[in-house]
Amino acid sequence: MDKRFEAVDKRFEQVDKHFEQIEGRFAELSRRMFQFMIWSFGFTVTAAGVIIAVLKF
Repeated sequence: MDKRFEAVDKRFEQVDKHFEQIEGRFAELSRRMFQFMIWSFGFTVTAAGVIIAVLKF
């Protein structure tokens, strides 16, 4: 009986480790998306500034 409980405990530990890995992947994905949004916003503002400058002169 004790061996079965130990096996179940080990399985729960494996599942916990797996969820921790998934959480880390989501955090990395979130960080990458945020950086992409910042770069995209900067590029858009720069492109708009250049287009406005070209049209004014």
